[in-house]
Amino acid sequence: MAVGAVLRVADGGIADVRVALGGVAHKPWRAARAEEALRGQPATEATFRAAAETELAAAQPQAGLDGGNAFKIPLAAGTIVATLRQLVPEA
Repeated sequence: MAVGAVLRVADGGIADVRVALGGVAHKPWRAARAEEALRGQPATEATFRAAAETELAAAQPQAGLDGGNAFKIPLAAGTIVATLRQLVPEA
């Protein structure tokens, strides 16, 4: 799984953001719901986590002989949070 993101912070708030996920669906997944939830909010881990949860709220895991892919939902959430946290400029 991979997350690509661009984060622009101004005055402690998120001015603009782009987030895309790879390896979670049949094609790259643009996280538009998360982006919308992030804009104008403070650049904090709590904000990032809430946005990831918003993005993944409707995700439906697929069943499979090997246990399915339900593990991808919390993995994607954690990866989104970690990626965005790394992009916050040092104060």
